[in-house]
Amino acid sequence: MPQKLSQFAILSELAADRSSWNDVRHYPSTVICRRMLRLADFAAADPARWGSCRLAFEAPELSYRELAVARGVSHTTIMRHLAQAEVGDAGDFTDRELDGECPEWLRTIPVRFEAGCASRTYRYAVALCTFAAAQPERWRVIRLAYECPELSQAELAKLCGVSQQSVSNYLQPVRLEVDKDFNDLEVIY
Repeated sequence: MPQKLSQFAILSELAADRSSWNDVRHYPSTVICRRMLRLADFAAADPARWGSCRLAFEAPELSYRELAVARGVSHTTIMRHLAQAEVGDAGDFTDRELDGECPEWLRTIPVRFEAGCASRTYRYAVALCTFAAAQPERWRVIRLAYECPELSQAELAKLCGVSQQSVSNYLQPVRLEVDKDFNDLEVIY
C-alpha cells in the first residue's frame, strides 16, 4: 500500500531540498514541485490550519499550549490543526518520475527546521502557501487555468463561481514575497 504524505512530511522534504533555483537545471525535481503545489492547495483550503502547521514545523520546541497562545486559538483547535492530513500520496507518481529523485535511505532522515539555514525551496514553498492561504479563491482560479489551459476565462469563471472580470484580474502575474528573515544557503555544485 502506498505511503500517505502528511503536510509535515512535505514540509520536511521542502526543507531538505538544496536546489539553487539559478536556472531550470537547478530547480527542484518535478516530484518536489508537485508536492509544493499540493501543500499550497492544503493552505488555500484551510488558511488557519496552514498557519498553525507552519508555526509548529518552524518552532518544534513549542508545546501545544504555547502554539495555541501564539496562534490565538484554543488547545483543542491546535490539536485539530496539527492532526496529520493526507496532502499527497507517495504512490501517485510513476516509478519513472521517482527514479533518482530521492534515494530511499535519504527519505527516512528527519529534518529539523533551522530558520538560519532554510533552503530556497522551503522559502519559496512558504511564500506560495502564504499566497494561497491569503487568496484561496485566486489560487483556485490560477491552478485551474494552468491545469486546463484550453478553458476560456468565461469557463473558468463559471467553474470557480466568480465573475469573468475576477478571473481576468486573478490571472495577472503575482509577485510572491519571500520571507527575508531566512538566510540564503551556500550552494555546492
